[in-house]
Amino acid sequence: MSETVHPVLARAMALMEVNRRDQAQELLVRHVAQEPDDAFAWERLAACRNSAEDFTGAMEAANEALRLDPYRGDAHLRRSDSFRFRGLVYDAADAAREARRLLPQAAAPRVALAKALRMMPDEAGLEEAYDVALEGISLDPELLGAHSTLYYIARDMDRPDIAEQALHTVLRLEPTDAWARAELARMKDEANEAKLPQLAKEYSEALGADPDADHIEGRLHGVVYRLLRRTRWFALLCLLIATLDARVFPTGDDPTGLPAPWPTRMWGLVLMAVVWAVGAWRIYRKLPRGARMSTRLLLRRFFWARLAVGQALWGMLFAVVALTAPWTDRGVLRTLVLVGAVPLVLTIWFERAAMRSAD
Repeated sequence: MSETVHPVLARAMALMEVNRRDQAQELLVRHVAQEPDDAFAWERLAACRNSAEDFTGAMEAANEALRLDPYRGDAHLRRSDSFRFRGLVYDAADAAREARRLLPQAAAPRVALAKALRMMPDEAGLEEAYDVALEGISLDPELLGAHSTLYYIARDMDRPDIAEQALHTVLRLEPTDAWARAELARMKDEANEAKLPQLAKEYSEALGADPDADHIEGRLHGVVYRLLRRTRWFALLCLLIATLDARVFPTGDDPTGLPAPWPTRMWGLVLMAVVWAVGAWRIYRKLPRGARMSTRLLLRRFFWARLAVGQALWGMLFAVVALTAPWTDRGVLRTLVLVGAVPLVLTIWFERAAMRSAD
C-alpha cells in the first residue's frame, strides 16, 4: 500500500528532481520541525542531505526515520548511501542487505548493495556485485541506476562488451542522458574506435544535454587540446618542405648552388599552404559549435594549449623565413631549420614517452 504524500513533501521531492537541493532541504527541515513524527519526511531529508554531500546530517536523519519506523527499508538505503560516500563499504553493504530484506521485491536495495560490493577490496566482492546488479535489473529493467551500476562493475571486471551494452540500455531508456553519452565516447576513445573530431562531436552533444557537467566539459577540452597538438605535425611537414625546396642539404654528385630559384621557393610556400588547408579541413571541418567554443576557451585560459599552437607557429615562422629569403649560406639555412624543428620534435618525443610510461 502506498502512503499518502504530504503536499510539502511532494513539493520538496519535485525540487530535488530538478537539483534545487537547498530549497528542498529548507522545506523538509521546516516540515520535520512541525511534524517530528513523520518518518517518511526524515527519510527524504536524509536523501536530500546525501545529495548535498552532508553525509553526517543524512545519517542522523536516516537514524531518526528508523527510530520512528524500524521497518522503513528506504531509510536503510539512505544509511547505505551515507556509509558508502564516506568509504565505509562494509557498513554500507550491511545497510543495503537490511533494505533488501525489508523490500524483497524492490530493485533499489540491490543497486545499493551492488555499489557497496563493488568497492570491496577483494575480487569476490566484485563478482557478487555483478550478480546482485543483475538481480536488480531483473526486478526493474527500466531502472537507470541499475544499468549505470552494472556499467561500472563490468568496467572494473574488464568486460567492455557488457559495459557498452549497459550504456546503450541507458540511452534506450533515456536518449538524452549526458552521462551515458559521455561514457560511451570515452570507451570509444580508449578502444581507438573513433577519431578525435567524432569524439569532440559526441562530448559536445553530451555537454549540450547537461551544460553543468564539469567532467564532460573537461573531456571535451582534452579532445580539443589533442587536436591543437596536431598542428605541430603540420609545422614539421612544412619544415621538411622548406628543407627540400630551399636546398638546405646538397643533393646528388653535383651539389646544387644557392640560393634556390625563386619559383622553387614559391612552390614550397604553395605546398605549405596546401598542407595547412587540407589538414585544417580534415580535422576541424566537422567540429561542432561547442568544440569550436572550447578551442577559444582553451587558448584563452590554458598555457599548454597556447604552447602547442605557439610551437606550431614557431616552426612555421622558420619554414617561411627559410623559403622567402634568397639565402646563400647553407649553415644559416640549416640553423633556421634546426631551430624551428628541434623544440617540436623534443616536445612530441617527451609527450609520447610520458604516455607510454603511463600505460
